[in-house]
Amino acid sequence: MPTVKKYRSRDGAHLFTFRFVEDDAAIDVFCLAHPSLNGRDPHPARTHLFESRKICFVAGREPRDLKRAEHLAAQWAEYFLRYRRTGVVES
Repeated sequence: MPTVKKYRSRDGAHLFTFRFVEDDAAIDVFCLAHPSLNGRDPHPARTHLFESRKICFVAGREPRDLKRAEHLAAQWAEYFLRYRRTGVVES
């Protein structure tokens, strides 16, 4: 059964909503709501977010449990905000 959780950014200014879905041996993470990109390029190569709202993880390094999935979702949210603010893409 999917789990939906909210994440407030470290600075307290932004709210994200994530859905966590068990899929075989991994947990898929979907970002259901996030701040606008303020005109930044939304391409998945820059945002690591597919049109399906699924967050892209390196193959073989996908989260295997909910705790790790929540940690990676929070990490991605902070990355997203840095990209939104600076336009700098991180690998």
